[in-house]
Amino acid sequence: MNYLCISGRLWLTILMVISIHVFCEVSYSQDVVVTGVVMNEQNQRVAGAEIKMGQTNSKTNSKGGFTLKANIFPAQLTIKHPLYKAYFEVVRASANPGDTIQLEIFLEEKSTELDEVTVNASRIIWAYDKKNTHIIDFALYETEMLLICAEKHHYFLRRLDSIGKKIVDVQIKKNPVGLYTDCTGGTHLVYADSIFEIKFIRNSIGMLSGNSFEKTMKVLSPCVISSPDNIILKRLGPHNKLVEYVKVDWNTKKPSLLYLTSDRMMMRQLDEFASDNDLAVAYSDPNYRRPNIPNNLTEKQQWDNDQFYNQILKKPLYAPIFEINDSVYVFDHFKDSAIVYSLSGNRIRSFQFSYHYFENWKSELFLNEEKTKLYARYESDGLVTLRQIDPSTGRVVNVDVLEKHIHPMNIQIRGNFAYYIYKHYLDNSIHYLYKQPLKK
Repeated sequence: MNYLCISGRLWLTILMVISIHVFCEVSYSQDVVVTGVVMNEQNQRVAGAEIKMGQTNSKTNSKGGFTLKANIFPAQLTIKHPLYKAYFEVVRASANPGDTIQLEIFLEEKSTELDEVTVNASRIIWAYDKKNTHIIDFALYETEMLLICAEKHHYFLRRLDSIGKKIVDVQIKKNPVGLYTDCTGGTHLVYADSIFEIKFIRNSIGMLSGNSFEKTMKVLSPCVISSPDNIILKRLGPHNKLVEYVKVDWNTKKPSLLYLTSDRMMMRQLDEFASDNDLAVAYSDPNYRRPNIPNNLTEKQQWDNDQFYNQILKKPLYAPIFEINDSVYVFDHFKDSAIVYSLSGNRIRSFQFSYHYFENWKSELFLNEEKTKLYARYESDGLVTLRQIDPSTGRVVNVDVLEKHIHPMNIQIRGNFAYYIYKHYLDNSIHYLYKQPLKK
């Protein structure tokens, strides 16, 4: 087999992955006309606003109107004006491709310069202000917080109260990896080869005997939601391009399919890639038989192809499941749709969403600790933007930028604050814990 042919297949597959990453945007053979009018909160027309949609730019006229053309949808619409806050929206094509898309947009006035200075001066807060303490990981627990931290070459589990004051320390062995929370809310201390369940007993911390990390995670990781009546397990199919959620009744132990999504086309393409490159993988078609073609790859080429498959091509479809406000939501980003179930597993309804078409989407959704609010993460040049998503509609209701620190790690939200770890750029040996208020 010619390695140049394999390289060609690699590039073809890369292009397929990129097309999936942009969520299968639809390109039309002819331009679609998009018209709109831009107004302020007093219903006055806004002239001179800069309009951008995809690669097309325009400006509103004296009556606040604009017209542009585009042929790729969904597309991010951005509107900027010196007197108003920037406006962002995702525009989807109409049901009939030839129809004109009509928009009505309202801009929000900017705060005064004095207000901006006052807000920014007080937004960033130390969540734990011990500057000689290295924060490895943390977890929010009701009104408290649990840290894995290091001081003077000693490692600790540190329990803090609601104002960040230390309740108790437990010294632990060196080189912990982090904390893991299972589907029942249990917290675990993780090492590279072992895992320990943590218990909170009055004003103390207890740890159960350790177990093998690999064996324990085989049991814990499939469980994604636990309720009084059932548990929901997650399974990934061939090439991780199939996601399946199964509901298991606690009493009868009887499993039933809750939801399944898959990218069949990508699965077939990856079957061919695995066959051509002699990879030991599970094929999507159990009857698939590899052609009897001699493998002329060098060990280095074989290793490169294997790494490319496991690190890039095998990335799972993103269809996370959440328990929000006593309902279960599956957000299927491959199909642009959310499906809502009762806790007992009965399907209630579904709806379309578009927030993942905003630029710099990081394929990450997460809940606040109270399981009432949903956030999507975006990142550009290290700065993270959080968009709060209304779980009942899929629409963006608030936008916050974590404005002081680049590349924040392990973002968690409780109440009206986003907590995160930041690695100081002048000292690679220490991480700090901060929190920032969010819009209500």
